[in-house]
Amino acid sequence: MKKDLVRISACFFFLAFFLASATADAQRPRQRGPLRNSKLYRGASNYGVMKLSLGAGSATYFGDLCETGDCISARPYFNLGFDYRFGGRVRARLEGAYFRIASSDAGGKNAVRNLSFRSGNIEVAATGIFEFFSYNKFFNQRPLFSPYLFGGIGFTYFTPRTKFNGEWFTLPRYDTEGVNYSQFTPTIPFGAGVQIALANAWYLSIEIGYRKIFTDYLDDVSTVYVDNAALAARDPIAAELADRTKELGGPAPTYDSNDGIHWNAGHQRGNPDRKDSYIILAAKLEYTIN
Repeated sequence: MKKDLVRISACFFFLAFFLASATADAQRPRQRGPLRNSKLYRGASNYGVMKLSLGAGSATYFGDLCETGDCISARPYFNLGFDYRFGGRVRARLEGAYFRIASSDAGGKNAVRNLSFRSGNIEVAATGIFEFFSYNKFFNQRPLFSPYLFGGIGFTYFTPRTKFNGEWFTLPRYDTEGVNYSQFTPTIPFGAGVQIALANAWYLSIEIGYRKIFTDYLDDVSTVYVDNAALAARDPIAAELADRTKELGGPAPTYDSNDGIHWNAGHQRGNPDRKDSYIILAAKLEYTIN
């Protein structure tokens, strides 16, 4: 419930910001007279304008280790981008980013499961951007605030790790659920933002973006417990990382020979019906090259 409230609040925040932007821009003085009617003004092209951007913000994870609002935690996000304009309202952007996410069962409804992770991730994405107000090469003719929507495609490389006995372990190496999954996942980034004109070559953009991803192993948790005895025979560390309930002094899981599943107090280890995801909130300083 709290997770939904976070998303709804973010939507309302940007809707209010868009309305405020439109009002402020409508009240901004415009250059009239000879400049607007000159051949120079009419011949100005918006195509080919390029920008570089540097941004920072936060990344928030949602998944099997964060199914309630109690576990929401924002971690650092940094990015570099290149922007190419195709017209007054349309541009394309290529970005690379590094961000961290983390979560834990501690204190939540699944505390008996006792799982946790943190991950440093790399994201690359190409997106198309549609602006509500048209851009113009003449600074005094540009909107002060320009809300926009964006969407595209990309990929994320993720590295979930966990701490056990004071040491950090990279979880994909241990096949904790008997699945050798890829650490690359396609992503569909989409969201909204507002671009603020600071000076002739400088802008500040503030945006929020949701990432739909195509893996449920961003946190190394997805389905059910595997045969822990067989896992221990292959790699004792893998068995320890797969089932951490006994660290809390709880009952040992039992083995059902019919389906090869370990049942503990939580039964399933994760929820395969809902893919993991994350949200980015960022501020980006942008410099116009030409």
